Amino acid sequence: MSAIEPVPSSREFTFVGVAYGLHVTGLFLFWPALLGLVLDYVKRGDVEGTVLESHYGWLIRTFWWSLLWASLVLGAMLAVIIPGAVQVAGLARSGDYLSIPWSFIGAAVLGGIGLSVVWFWAAYRFTRGILRLSGGQAVP
Repeated sequence: MSAIEPVPSSREFTFVGVAYGLHVTGLFLFWPALLGLVLDYVKRGDVEGTVLESHYGWLIRTFWWSLLWASLVLGAMLAVIIPGAVQVAGLARSGDYLSIPWSFIGAAVLGGIGLSVVWFWAAYRFTRGILRLSGGQAVP
């Protein structure tokens, strides 16, 4: 932070902290992340030219990229699981429980791993942002 850069008020730091809190809670429930996103877009203009502007951009990018990747993983997973579920239902009716297709199991496992990677990536970005905010630093 340079000497000529304006220093945001403690109130603005609090808003960024609340936004981070909403996004972190959004790792477990989706609606707080949406509230955080609205807060990010509303408050970003108020801190233009300060360190906090980078934090709002960081949160916005993290939300949209994690939503994109989670949607792609979930879509690929469901593209395999839904047709496989019909086949599994037929096998269950016939009593053949051990013939579950490997593609069904693989899609569930790989999809779970993919969603976990997206979740941990978002958690890492929130943690990194919070640590940089507590030091009064901008995020990249």
